[in-house]
Amino acid sequence: MRVRLLRDVLCADREDQRLRDARTALEDSAHLRLLRAEQRADGSWGRLHSRDTSAAQAVPTTEWAVERTLALGLDAEHSMLAAAAEHLASILEGRAAPTDPPESNDRWETSVRLFAAATLARIDASHPALDEPRDLWQEVARRTFACGVYDAAAETEAHRALTGASVAGTHLVLSNRYALELLASRAERMDPDVRRGLSLWVGQKPGGVGYHGVPLAVAPQGMSAGELERFFLSHEIAARLGAPGAATGPLADWLGRGRRADGLWDLGSRATWTAALPLSETWRRANARAIDWTVRVLALLTRWMA
Repeated sequence: MRVRLLRDVLCADREDQRLRDARTALEDSAHLRLLRAEQRADGSWGRLHSRDTSAAQAVPTTEWAVERTLALGLDAEHSMLAAAAEHLASILEGRAAPTDPPESNDRWETSVRLFAAATLARIDASHPALDEPRDLWQEVARRTFACGVYDAAAETEAHRALTGASVAGTHLVLSNRYALELLASRAERMDPDVRRGLSLWVGQKPGGVGYHGVPLAVAPQGMSAGELERFFLSHEIAARLGAPGAATGPLADWLGRGRRADGLWDLGSRATWTAALPLSETWRRANARAIDWTVRVLALLTRWMA
């Protein structure tokens, strides 16, 4: 928690002694010990995207492990993430294959490459292995938004020509979190009109970001902790795409009303699936949960206002 607070909220310099001490303490945390213990020799945590329910492991997938490690405050220079990046790059470069059982459809190859690319982009957006998949999805977006607004027929035709995948009504529709994360990792390289059309379309979709399934344009009134975390993740992606910020509007008003008298937010128990929380060793200590949620909220708002 201290690493995220110092780095992402207080914007401490990398050489700040407080941040260095917090990183040292994090190395011995139960959270990192678990991740370290379950990482494989190839840099993965087993399957890439689909959980193996028969496996006796606490870390469900490589994708989840990367998200969790980043949420705790590590970066691409850490040995665990460096090994994971090499594994993901090997998938994209055809030197390795994920152990997930393949699906019997024309989307599988495109999906696997997208899952690997989006996960690698979270670690290191400048990795050269991302050049080809990112160029592909930028071209899909360019063709889909050629008229300035989302065109489902144009998207279908783009995939017919570029990937061979059938996408209409599937998880590969351009609003999915993986395509958006990959595009957002180098959003400045997108055509401004395409970028604007994409961010407005996602922001107004009733289902929001694909895989998250929560609308972005409303206050999160009545959402469970799990839905709220997906809401925050969706807003973080939208922020990198350049969508209108969370510092104003329904979300800001809702956060203002939900803040406690002591200045903290306590937004509920952690959903079991989320990799973002907890940051503290345990939520059994007084205020630990509220402090973690507060760091989560402030990190989001800091990103929006940067």
